[in-house]
Amino acid sequence: MTYKKDAMKKFITIGLFLTILPFLTKAQTKKDIPQVRAHHTLVYHASNELTYLIGGSTRVEGGYHYYSDVWSWDGEQWNEKEELPFPKSSHQTSYHTKRNALIVFGGGFQRAVKAEGVFWEWKGDKWQAVGGNFMAGRDEPGMCYDEVRNKMVIFGGWDRSINYTNDTWEWDGVRFAQIDTTGPASRAGHMFVYDSVRESCLLFGGRGPDGFWEDTWEWDGEQWNKLNVKGPSARWFFGSAADPSTGQIIVFGGGGSEGDLKDTWVWNGQTWTELTNQGENPMPRSMGKLAYSQDGILLFGGRHSTEDGFIDLNDTWIFKNDRWTPKN
Repeated sequence: MTYKKDAMKKFITIGLFLTILPFLTKAQTKKDIPQVRAHHTLVYHASNELTYLIGGSTRVEGGYHYYSDVWSWDGEQWNEKEELPFPKSSHQTSYHTKRNALIVFGGGFQRAVKAEGVFWEWKGDKWQAVGGNFMAGRDEPGMCYDEVRNKMVIFGGWDRSINYTNDTWEWDGVRFAQIDTTGPASRAGHMFVYDSVRESCLLFGGRGPDGFWEDTWEWDGEQWNKLNVKGPSARWFFGSAADPSTGQIIVFGGGGSEGDLKDTWVWNGQTWTELTNQGENPMPRSMGKLAYSQDGILLFGGRHSTEDGFIDLNDTWIFKNDRWTPKN
């Protein structure tokens, strides 16, 4: 009799476990992807062919939570990597070909360490500060690695007093140097991406003291040149990434005078073209970051405005063959 009761208990236990197993698996899967966030960065590492997500922040009760985590995307799933020495938000990240390293600049966390002016380098083992003399810190600057000239170029962003700036700096791996030049107006939240077709750093959009921008500029290593082209509407905090397989630059979403956007544009080195996606579109958002990956242009997270404020996201999408596809 006791044996039958024990057998029945085991049967019920196994049945209950099988019933809730799908929910347990789903919950575990959610833990295997980065948490909701904005003000993060995405960057492709050409040597190991992985795309990295670094830092960011999200609103929590009583303030904001700042992330120090680093994740890699291998085309199928996210994998957590070695963390930054401390949290980072509103920073920029580029892959430095000659150094075979990820370079993080600017941003910070909380008011006390806002807008840090240090380069942090990761070569696959540990993070370390590099750069020689340091420039003033920035939040949401533009940073572009010039592959031909082997220099990191930084433009604009907010300074430590939350003022918009429009100065141009270069880093040769040893020292920062401010360039005496005139060019785009003061702004933050703009695009600054290397254009392999023109062999220059391309700037678009952003926001400054006078509102949103919709202008397109290039830095050719000697001077700024404004391009006479018509492109996306005025916006800031949009996603942008170069596609080395096509030589194109992709832009998605952002925030403008009418709120969040969800349009997709392509720059081919000469003109901007808006693409009409035949599939499902990601929801409108600002700060949805883009980067190249082995399976297409990767989109992760961002901030979606609502009637009550906003929500931060942690969805993953791939853009390939003019089509967006959700990955989680």
